[in-house]
Amino acid sequence: MDAIRGLVVCPQPRAADAGAAVLRRGGNAFDAALATAFCQMVQDPFMCGLGGMGTLQFLDARSGRHGMIDFHARAGAKVTPDMWAADSQGRSEISGYALFEDFRAELGYQAIMTPGTVAGLARFHAMLCSMDWATLLAPAIRMAREGVVVAPFHHDFLTRTPQPGLPSGLRRLSTTPACAALYLDAQGTPHKVGDTLRQPEMADSLERLARHGAADFYRGEIAARIAEDFAYNGAFVTAEDLAGYAVREAPPVIGSYRGYGIASNPPPGSGAVLIAMLNILEQFDLAGVQPGSVRHLDLVARAMAAAHEDRETWLADPDFVEVPVAEMISKPRAADWAARIRDGWMPGGHRASPPSCTTHVSAWDAAGNCVSLTHTLGTGAGVVTPGLGFNWNNAMKLFDMRPGRPNSMAPGKARTTGMVPTIVMKDGAPWMIVGAPGGSVIISAVLTTIVNAIDFGMGAVEAVSFPRIHCEGGPIFCEARVQEDVVQALRKLGHEVRHSPLSYDPGMSRAHAILLRDGRPAGGADPRGGGGVAVAW
Repeated sequence: MDAIRGLVVCPQPRAADAGAAVLRRGGNAFDAALATAFCQMVQDPFMCGLGGMGTLQFLDARSGRHGMIDFHARAGAKVTPDMWAADSQGRSEISGYALFEDFRAELGYQAIMTPGTVAGLARFHAMLCSMDWATLLAPAIRMAREGVVVAPFHHDFLTRTPQPGLPSGLRRLSTTPACAALYLDAQGTPHKVGDTLRQPEMADSLERLARHGAADFYRGEIAARIAEDFAYNGAFVTAEDLAGYAVREAPPVIGSYRGYGIASNPPPGSGAVLIAMLNILEQFDLAGVQPGSVRHLDLVARAMAAAHEDRETWLADPDFVEVPVAEMISKPRAADWAARIRDGWMPGGHRASPPSCTTHVSAWDAAGNCVSLTHTLGTGAGVVTPGLGFNWNNAMKLFDMRPGRPNSMAPGKARTTGMVPTIVMKDGAPWMIVGAPGGSVIISAVLTTIVNAIDFGMGAVEAVSFPRIHCEGGPIFCEARVQEDVVQALRKLGHEVRHSPLSYDPGMSRAHAILLRDGRPAGGADPRGGGGVAVAW
């Protein structure tokens, strides 16, 4: 068998194929990840896009550089800290999103924050990619112009029964005429599975970016069209916000778990929360525990809930609030939590899990280059600027509407996110590249994938596929595949458990991992919502 040049793993099979094709043409993992990411925007236009945000971790084998590129969305200049406090109806018990009778934080121009995706990927390209920017955008341009087949996950996201306090998919798609024209069929309903969705205006926008570069999006012709549309429709984001947008670069947050190095993203991302969960679990011996047993799921749920308590207390944008990362990821902090758990501490009283959104790509090449890239629109504001052909983020909904708190809104501020693009190291070499879409459930998916591989010796496919739970300090959410007797035993321990009746639970995240155990690469694409593993030989 020919040696493997590289692997690309992501939720969209055709996007993964585009990345693998770049590897076969001599590109590196960074080239493959960038081409894949732009194709994801075409294939899954409510999970990610030009109007979105994200974060990525890279490991450059040649230079040894290991870092983060954060391109979080930032609140517009017209935002004020208390502007929505009086009208807020609190936060959804299910989603944690801010609730308003008019959906103002969820839909429309005022839900939009200054986007970072184009700037972030351009910075990534300038730092690490070996192939021309226009060449790497070409597959996405072709897909947008020729059309993509509507996949089950895309259709389900827009047609499923909305969670309490959230708008229906049809309401989201009907927010602006340009959005409705793009994403509704001739009968005024969301495109059906198997339909061909053509996005010629997105293709035009991508072609202009390919010719003129990312600067056009923030300070050029595209920026002028965005700013005019935003100003006319009362958005909080201004032309000056676009022109002044800056990507953040930082080292990853570093922790350890049973001798493995864990590298994940800094605040306002949740890498420290992931590491805190692993630190707590490290206080317990899982070697003799049966995967999927009551003991296993009880400990994992309590570790998740404990770390989420610290997340709620401390996590914020470090440009605005001092975040005690060292304390969050300290072993003594984990030992304190473990002692409380042994004394009977139980989660309770906090919000539950959000709906699955966002997307991810993991990429690796034979030279040892690694990328873990997570990017998102939130769930999409239902706004399409006429003529540009892409949806905008609705990142405002994840701020705390109460002023004076760590995650309260302010001009230029990023809100917290559950994104955790992660690289696991063993003996100084990459061992796993992993990440996931899905809001706060991202952290749970990445946690359980790492535990499944390290503690239980699972391969890549089994590690991402194994029945999963999620807990943020309220109920334990269990997939249908978690055994009924285990669920009943968890309840007898005192947990509130919500056992999904669905074989496919749309609220659970979808982990995507590359495992390099013993130097042999293997990809695992989560089967919960599509998924592609593309190999380049």
